[in-house]
Amino acid sequence: MMIRRLFILFLLVNIQLYNVKSEKAFYPEATFFAQQEEMYFLHTVERGQTVFSISRMYNVSPDTIYRLNPESESGIRAGSRLKIPQESGSYFYHTIQPKETLYSVSRMYQMKGEDILDVNPGLSIETFTVGRIIRIPTNRVTTPMEGDEDDNRKATNSLLNPSGKEKREMQPVKVALLLPFGLKEGTSPQNAGNNRIVEYYEGFLLALKELKKQGISVDLQVYDTGSGVDLLPELLEKASMQDVHLIIGGLSDKQIKLIATFSSERGIPYVIPFTSKTDEPLNHHTVYQISTPQSYLLSKASAAFYEKYRHANIIFYVPESSKNKMDFIEVVQKDLDTKGVPYQVVKEENLFYEIQVALSPTQNNVFIPSDDTLETLSVLTSALKSVMETSPQTEISLFGYPAWQIYSPKYTSDFFLLNVTFYSIFYANPTSPKVKSFHNRFIQWYSREMINTYPKYGMLGYDTGVFFVQLLDKYGTAAGVNVNKPDYASVQTDFHFERVNNWGGFINTNIYMVEFKPDLTITSTRY
Repeated sequence: MMIRRLFILFLLVNIQLYNVKSEKAFYPEATFFAQQEEMYFLHTVERGQTVFSISRMYNVSPDTIYRLNPESESGIRAGSRLKIPQESGSYFYHTIQPKETLYSVSRMYQMKGEDILDVNPGLSIETFTVGRIIRIPTNRVTTPMEGDEDDNRKATNSLLNPSGKEKREMQPVKVALLLPFGLKEGTSPQNAGNNRIVEYYEGFLLALKELKKQGISVDLQVYDTGSGVDLLPELLEKASMQDVHLIIGGLSDKQIKLIATFSSERGIPYVIPFTSKTDEPLNHHTVYQISTPQSYLLSKASAAFYEKYRHANIIFYVPESSKNKMDFIEVVQKDLDTKGVPYQVVKEENLFYEIQVALSPTQNNVFIPSDDTLETLSVLTSALKSVMETSPQTEISLFGYPAWQIYSPKYTSDFFLLNVTFYSIFYANPTSPKVKSFHNRFIQWYSREMINTYPKYGMLGYDTGVFFVQLLDKYGTAAGVNVNKPDYASVQTDFHFERVNNWGGFINTNIYMVEFKPDLTITSTRY
């Protein structure tokens, strides 16, 4: 078994895909104003954004946003508008007006069109649209392009769309996996999770087998980065890395930063498959982050909760615990307070009695514990089942967390009984034929079960491989514009990408609401 795994780690598979550059942006609407001689514009808050993420987007401090928007200190909501200082650092912000072109804007600011393009990655004919906010570099004021305006417009249009809309010629495309297998480090706390990394790679290889059936083939390069960054500079300097068309990998923040810089400088799409705790999508237009950042996740989960349970009797269970998820609870409670939706809180003392007092005989009573531990789940489900025995006509539901899918094999009957719903970035429905098929193929190929983790890394590797290869194969250099068009039927991970700002990369903002219904069916709804 070990010999087979080592063989797999060094297996090279041929595939065909296409080079891609991110083009389409996710744009806030903006209007400019002057107040007390201070120029500012209005940023429309998108779902999942926080004051901190918006401050990073515009390179200003959160305190500056709070000063111009005092009401934001108590929270911000999607659709609200924030005043942002017009000038920050090395950039000035301009909102594209009707009939403006890159040429006219460059003339306005006395610089070349290339200077504007350099600081707005992804800018193209399709994305140079009215209402879009673009960066104007304050440190590159030059002389406008000379010559006839029509000629200049043609030249700038060429700059905006250098590769055109057509795919490049069919040729083997190089995909590089940079994964911390830790083969040279031995077993240590730093690389204790390398079995998961191996499983991710195994899932990726199954993706290539599936793609081969579709007539797509790939040239795959696999590199062991180790747990640190010592090996990365030498790997990135390899001649074989200079012309790859897609990079996937990186685990630590330092690894991701090095790879993101490398990919950005060369225009190579880079997929971050594991962590959500990185700022690199804010800074590099080539980055695609699979895991949804916490601020986006909590905001979307709270919005989905409100949509589903706004007419229910909402009850929070808050036991004494060192693993409280109060960050989520506070987001939900703030949203409920804003919308005028009442709720109750029960504690651990005399839980059965407190639950009975809090119940409504005419509404669905939905309970939300303040942590995702197995202990809390066990205590609460036991109490709720006792209540249902004494009050069988009472409608009860239970809302929870992504980690619950790890417990679901043990608690499946309880989940159906209590009409459990939880939010999650990743979910593999065990009743789905596609999930069953993948599970059987994995066992058949690798002679073992996948590790019981959230997410399952084999499925993550498979979904990532199939989605991005199909995307690049279909759209080529226009993949960034069309990133949300593929109708991919995932095993565990669906994708909906949003560009974090006009010059940054993409994050996956898809989440599921997974519901165990009393009729013994499981549904997963995308939000």
